[in-house]
Amino acid sequence: MATLNLFADLSQLATIREFVARLGRDFGLDDRGIYDLQLAVDEACANIVLHGYRGKGGEIEITVEPAEKGVQMRVRDWGAAFDPQAVPTPDVAAPLEERRLGGLGLFIIHQVMDDVSFQFNAEKGNTLTMVKHFKEEGRTDGHNRLADSGQGAGDCTPNPR
Repeated sequence: MATLNLFADLSQLATIREFVARLGRDFGLDDRGIYDLQLAVDEACANIVLHGYRGKGGEIEITVEPAEKGVQMRVRDWGAAFDPQAVPTPDVAAPLEERRLGGLGLFIIHQVMDDVSFQFNAEKGNTLTMVKHFKEEGRTDGHNRLADSGQGAGDCTPNPR
C-alpha cells in the first residue's frame, strides 16, 4: 500500500498522475488500466479542488493498494460534503450545442473503473473508493459498462464534486 498526501491544488495533478501510474505498473496493470486509473483520479481530484475546497485548498489523500483481481484506489478529502445523487446524469447522446458545460466527471469515473463507491463522514471526510480489475482474456475491463447495462451515472454513488 502506498499513500500520497498533498495540498489540494490543480498544479498537483501531474504529481498525482505520476504516483498512480507508477503504482499501477507495480501492481501489474496494463497501459489501458493505468490510463483509466489516471483519468479517474484526475477527474476526482480536480473536482475536489474546484468544488470540495472551492479553490481555497485543503488536503487530499490518495491511497493505492492491491485488491482482489486488481488495484484499489481511495481518494479522501475534508472539503464540502457531497451528494452524488444530486448530480444529473449527462445526456451524452445530445448534440454538443445542447449539452451543459461540465458534469462529466462522475460519468467518466464510472466508465473507466470497475467498482466505485462514495462515503462521507464529518470526521473522516469524503472518501471515494475505486477498483480497477486486471484485464482478462475476452473481458472489456468495464469499459462502457454503464452504457451497455442501460444504467446512468446517477444510479451510482462516487465522488465527482
